[in-house]
Order: sequence, then C-alpha cells, then structure tokens
Amino acid sequence: MDYSFAVGQNQDLLVRQDMTSTEKDNQELRRVIRLMSSKMERNEAILKSFFEMEIRLLSCSTLAELLDLLLVEFKEYFRLTSVNLILLDPEGAARDLLDEYVPPKPGHTLRFVKNQRLLKSIFPTPELKAGELTDAVKKLAFPGSPFILSSALLPLIRHDCLIGSLHLGSKDPGRYSDSFDYDYINHLASVIAVCIENCINQQNLKRMSIIDMLTKVHNRRAFDQEIIRELSRANRHQSTLSCLFVDLDHFKLVNDTYGHQVGDRVLRSVGQVLKKSLRKTDFIARYGGEEFAILLPKCDAVQAQQIGDTIRNKILKMIMHNDLGEPFRISCSIGISSCEVSRYDHASLEDLSTRLLKAADDGVYTAKHNGRNQCAYEHFDLEPRSGIKLVSG
Repeated sequence: MDYSFAVGQNQDLLVRQDMTSTEKDNQELRRVIRLMSSKMERNEAILKSFFEMEIRLLSCSTLAELLDLLLVEFKEYFRLTSVNLILLDPEGAARDLLDEYVPPKPGHTLRFVKNQRLLKSIFPTPELKAGELTDAVKKLAFPGSPFILSSALLPLIRHDCLIGSLHLGSKDPGRYSDSFDYDYINHLASVIAVCIENCINQQNLKRMSIIDMLTKVHNRRAFDQEIIRELSRANRHQSTLSCLFVDLDHFKLVNDTYGHQVGDRVLRSVGQVLKKSLRKTDFIARYGGEEFAILLPKCDAVQAQQIGDTIRNKILKMIMHNDLGEPFRISCSIGISSCEVSRYDHASLEDLSTRLLKAADDGVYTAKHNGRNQCAYEHFDLEPRSGIKLVSG
C-alpha cells in the first residue's frame, strides 16, 4: 500500500472539511450580521418615529390638541387597537378647558378622576407595565375592549405625583412583552406628562386673563379686543354687527336683601342662560358688576331686538333661591344697537366700537327710564348725541 498516497487523501479530506466548516461559520456569521443589521434598522425606525412624535407632543398648545394627538393619532401612527387615557383632575381644571371637546369613540377613551384610587389600582408601583394583563387590570385599563391581548400601560408622573395613565393596547399578543426593555416608551411617558401639565397651566393662565372667574363668560378686557375684530370682520363681509347690553334690574337690592353669595349665584345663572341662548359665533362678556355685553355678528336690528326679547323672557322666567330656599325672580333691561360697518369706511374701528357701545348703553338707560324689564333699541350714529343721561338703578 502506498502510505504517502493515503496520507495525501486524508489531508485533502481534512482541508475540505475545514473549508466546509469555515463556510458554515461564515454563513452563520453573515446571517447573524443580517439579523443584527435588520434589528438595528428597526430600532432606528422606532426611535425616529418616537422622536418625531415627541416633537409633535411638545408643539401642542392646547389640551384638546394634545388629547387628539394621544387618543386619535397615536392609534393610527403606532397601529394600535386601543388607546385610553386617565387623568387626575381633582378640581376640574382640565375639564373646564374642554367644554366642546368630544373624545373619540368608543367610550372610556378619556376618563377624569378626582383621586388616585383608580390609578393606584392599575399601578401599585409607578412602573410601566407591558405584556398580557390580568383580567382585573384589563377591565380597569381597557373597559369595553375585550380583544386587547398585549399592552403597555404608561404611568404619567410629575413632581413624584401620579397624574395619569396612558394605555396602549394591541390585539397582537407579541406586540408588548414584559421581557423587553421599553426605555424609549418610559421617556415618552415623561414627555407626555410634561406636555399635559404645560397645556393645562398655559391655557389656565390665558383663560384667567380673558375669562370672568365668577360667571365663566369672557371679561371686559376680552370684549374690548373682540369688538374690534368683529367690526373688522363685518367691514370685510359688508355685514351688520349688533351689540346688546343686559343690565339686571335692582341687583343691588338682591345683594342687600339676600347677601353677596346669593347675588353671585344669580350672576352665574344669568351667565349660563346667556351662553345657552346664543350661537357659537356670538360673543358674551361680563362688562361690569351686573351688566353683560353681547356681540351678534351678521345680525341686523330686527333680529337683534328679537334675540334681546328672548333673553329678557328667559331671565324673567328664572327661579332663584335665597339661602333659606325661598324663591325669587329677577328681571333685566336690555339696550340694543346695530352698526352697518361698511357705511362708515371713513371712521376708525376704535371710533365705531366706542359709538356702538355708547348706543347700546344709552338703550339700557332708556329701558330703565321706561319702567325696566324691557328692551330698547338705540339708533347707531357716529356722532354721539348730547343730552343728560338718566341714572339707572
């Protein structure tokens, strides 16, 4: 036997085996690299999407805008089955900013709580929860949504206080898992908590500057700004702007007889009646102690007088109660005037606003002088008429 030949064959076999093993190792290495590269790309895409959403969150200027982003766009952007939010709102500060806001369907997408009991039930410890929920927690986090198979529950914390909870739910059981690290979601939760607090604080500061805190209608400062805007708009559209002054009759007697707290209740009730009686385009403000001013865009003299009489009747039908529960009524006198702005293109908006307010105010004095509980229309004239003003009571 030729031993040298046999050794050569064995060496060739070993070389081929080594090459085969090396190729397999290389293939495995390439597969691992591809997987790692794919995972890195996915992670980069996720981080980019969260960064883009963070920028949008920080750009929200109102609570309603922020809620739409969280409850509507989050669901579409991150392809979720359900997004729910619970906010701690013990004094109703957030709800007061959302008078006309309608949360997305189905129900329970937005809930306000006055204490932390529900939040503490979901978060015994203030840490993010991810994965499949127990039936008890699922009912708290996603009421009416039985098809949530995995979720991420984000505690919203500000100044070491749990102020809310954002729930991201998916029908995909593998979407969220308690074995994954969700640092980026934790960071997003911190950003959301800051944005919620900022929106509420900024809107409340703005609201305090333009809203009368007693009656919850606009204040005189807001009215003085709005009348200029409405006159400008009426001039562009060649329409009529009407103004009403509503003055409560013998209001001083209410305060003197029943006390100022009862008087405050009367003012609040009148404010709410006026708000419910007017269109969304109309503007109402508490102009003085017991006097309310109303702007009626695109409303001529006849329509304004009809609206004034409707308001007068509604206030007259109100039944108020003193601290002993005894009922009483109150009436009002209303002054009305209307301005066809385009007829006075030579005048400044400030002059027009001054004269329109003066005319409506003169109407109040006429109504008071003629016996109260009535409306009086005062013709708009750019040049104020001279004369002695009657004293109202």
